[in-house]
Amino acid sequence: MKEIISNVWQVEGSLPGPQLVVLGGIHGDELTGIEVVKILRDKFLSGELVLKKGTLTLALGNEAAIKSGVRGTDGRNLNRLFSKKLLAEPAEDFYESKRAQTLAPFLNSADILLDLHATYCPSKSFLACAASSRHEKVFRWFDTDLVLTDPNYVTGGEAVTTDELVDGHGGIGICFEAGWQKDLSLIPTTLKSVLSVLVDQEMIELSESVEPPKNDYKIFEVVRKVILTEVGFRYSDSVSLASFAEVKKDQVLGYHGETPELAEADGVLVFQKAEAQWQLGHPVFFFAKRIR
Repeated sequence: MKEIISNVWQVEGSLPGPQLVVLGGIHGDELTGIEVVKILRDKFLSGELVLKKGTLTLALGNEAAIKSGVRGTDGRNLNRLFSKKLLAEPAEDFYESKRAQTLAPFLNSADILLDLHATYCPSKSFLACAASSRHEKVFRWFDTDLVLTDPNYVTGGEAVTTDELVDGHGGIGICFEAGWQKDLSLIPTTLKSVLSVLVDQEMIELSESVEPPKNDYKIFEVVRKVILTEVGFRYSDSVSLASFAEVKKDQVLGYHGETPELAEADGVLVFQKAEAQWQLGHPVFFFAKRIR
C-alpha cells in the first residue's frame, strides 16, 4: 500500500477484482470514519492484511477540516460538491471544491464505495443510500436496520454526494452513518463491517469467519427539507434532535418566527442540526416517511 496523493492510499491485489474505495472524514469532525481508514491503512502497511484481488483505495476526505477538527472550512460541505456539473468545471477558489476534484477520479472508477460518516447529534447508526438489492448485498454487513433513501435528490437538489456520484456510473455507493460523532466506541464495529465487506468481495482473508447481521430493514425516503430563513427558527420542545425521531401528522415541529412548521404526515426527522450548525438558506432538518 502506498500514498498516491495526499491522504489517499492504494493497494492492488495480484488477481483482477473490484475497485473498492473506503472514505472517511468527508466531514472533518466525524472521527469514526477517519480512525477506521487509518487503522486499515496501518494493517495493510504492516502486512497484517494482504489484498488478494482488485484495487483498494483508502482516503481521508476533507484534510483541512480534519486538521482543524471542524465539519468543513468556512462552513463548506464537501459532500455537496460531487455533481457531474461541478466536476466538469474548474475547481472554485476554496479548499473543498479543489478536494472534490482530487477525489472524484477515484469515485468515478469505484465499483463499490464505503463512505463512513457520523451524526452531529446523538443518533442510532443508519445507512443513507439507495435500497436496491445490489446495494443491500453490500450494506447488509453493517449492523443497523435503518436505511434512508433519497431517490428524488431532496437533500442536494441533484446527485451531489459521494455515493450518488458512484451510483451514477453504475457502481454501488454506500454511506454509513455510524452514530454520534463523539462516540468513539463505534470504531471497532464499523471496522468489522468494512472488513466483512472486503472478505465478502474475496479481496482479503481473515482467520475468523464472518456472518452478516440479521436485520429486518426499515426503509425511509426523504421527502422534504426545512430551510432556515431570515425570520429564524426554533424547534418545538417535543422534537428530538436524534435522527429518526418519530413525529405524527400535524405535530408542531418548530416555528419560523411565529409561524408553526407542521408534520404533513407520520414520519421521522433526520439530519437535524443544532443551532450552532445553522446557515441561512440551508436545511435545518429533513422529513422522511417510511416506505417499507
